Amino acid sequence: MRGIIAVLITLTLASLVIVSSSGTFVGFDATREVKVQVVPHEQEYIGLDCEDGYAAVIEVGTNSELDFDALTVRNYLNEMKDVTIRLYPDYSGLPGEVGMFVETENGAVRTLVSEGEYTFFGNVTVGSAEPGEYIVPVDMLATWDGGDASISTCPIKLVITGSPTIEKELLNGPLELPTHTYAEWTFRITVGNPGEEQTLTIKDVIPGEFEIESIDPSAGTYTVTQTGAAYHITWGVYLGTGESAHMNVTVYTKLNPAGKQEFTSCGDYILNEGAELVEYGIKSEGITVHATCDGGDCDLCIRNLWLSGARHLPTDAPADYNTRTVVENMGDGRKLVVTQYIGSQFTLTNYVPSKGTVSVEAMPDGKTRVTWTLYLAHNEVARLNLYEHTDGIHTSSNTYVMLTTTPCIAGCECHGCAKYVHVYSCGCHGEEGPEEPDVYGGAEIESDCCTEECER
Repeated sequence: MRGIIAVLITLTLASLVIVSSSGTFVGFDATREVKVQVVPHEQEYIGLDCEDGYAAVIEVGTNSELDFDALTVRNYLNEMKDVTIRLYPDYSGLPGEVGMFVETENGAVRTLVSEGEYTFFGNVTVGSAEPGEYIVPVDMLATWDGGDASISTCPIKLVITGSPTIEKELLNGPLELPTHTYAEWTFRITVGNPGEEQTLTIKDVIPGEFEIESIDPSAGTYTVTQTGAAYHITWGVYLGTGESAHMNVTVYTKLNPAGKQEFTSCGDYILNEGAELVEYGIKSEGITVHATCDGGDCDLCIRNLWLSGARHLPTDAPADYNTRTVVENMGDGRKLVVTQYIGSQFTLTNYVPSKGTVSVEAMPDGKTRVTWTLYLAHNEVARLNLYEHTDGIHTSSNTYVMLTTTPCIAGCECHGCAKYVHVYSCGCHGEEGPEEPDVYGGAEIESDCCTEECER
């Protein structure tokens, strides 16, 4: 409040005056008017801007940051001198989750010319601090030519409000289901606004394995756009102080382009990565469902490939071969033990696995047993290269000699094709020979997830 209070001070002055040696006493009275001006902070010799007793009142939500004007200072020194100003804020009353900086606390000073003014800036960063009001006292040191003053300024008031919240919950639907099974889920996105009234924007993504059945918001409006196979939901809602709103979304597993019911392979699927509160960069937790394998632990694709070597070999001719066993795990991650045999007419000269370990054992019937042990995660593929050699296979007729057997997985079936070499004794291997072995018979069957043709 601006005002001038005049204070009249009456001074009674008394004096004894000796006029003559007779000692005559003479007395008199006198008065003088003294005016004292009481002014607000902004009109002091070092003026300060304060409002309701605070240099600044800052309101900021949790998990946010704000730049602010901390204090305005003016130079009203009568001597028309420049004055240097440095501020000393006291942050000891702030929570640990709050960081504040006020200009000149780093040692730099600001100089104000006569009748000049300067506004010191500040910055505050708030994490997950407890909402409430916090006071930051500020001392100021003013220095000029011939003097200085330490001044307690008006403090800074920090008001921390709770930021908007966002949550997601699954209302119904399975968290685990078999592959190729139709299912529905309904989840709810809830937003709350403890602070000032505002319009909030929420974004969410529905992955490509799902179709949207329905969207039901309690307030606001939404749009849905499709990018590739995924659906992008944008929800805008106005919330007053202390208000909340929710949106229910129902989705279901769809048919893929090949006409098969999702999920086509087992493993984890993200039903939703988490809805985002755009203005604050806050995300809810996501929802993940798990598809179990139809074939239990044996949802595998196994192939036995011929990479090099003569398919038709003259009798007694030496030859080198290279075959490859490929295993793909479309089920849950697991340890695998793959067993395969090298034919008795061939020697295993080398093996190279892409992962895992390999052991080799010579069998009484002349075959070589190869045991490959490895761990495969969901959808992971591994390869084992085998290198075989023969010094020559003697025969007096056309015959098929086994190079490698069908690979077998411990606890599961044998899949892939056995490999055979056609050995002939005549000068032309194109002559009609014996019937080729039935590589599909017995345990030598094809995997239902592969399209490999059995090569001879």
